[in-house]
Amino acid sequence: MMSTTITIPTDLEQRIAARAGIRGQNVEEFALETLAKAAEAPSLRELFADVQQQVIERGLSDEEIDKKIESAVSEVRRQRRA
Repeated sequence: MMSTTITIPTDLEQRIAARAGIRGQNVEEFALETLAKAAEAPSLRELFADVQQQVIERGLSDEEIDKKIESAVSEVRRQRRA
């Protein structure tokens, strides 16, 4: 496992420590879990790549585009809450 040191503002450190405590974790465990989730989450470009391709291929209507965007945004929010 790699070891990295980062410098963070005191207020952020306090918020991280508080969140870790709520979860029954130490700061390192919380930070590792949070970073892993962030690294695994798809980027907006990745999320919307299928939508963009469908728009190009199918000439989707604005309503269809809106539905697909709402669905992708909902999925990101669901993943972030997990």
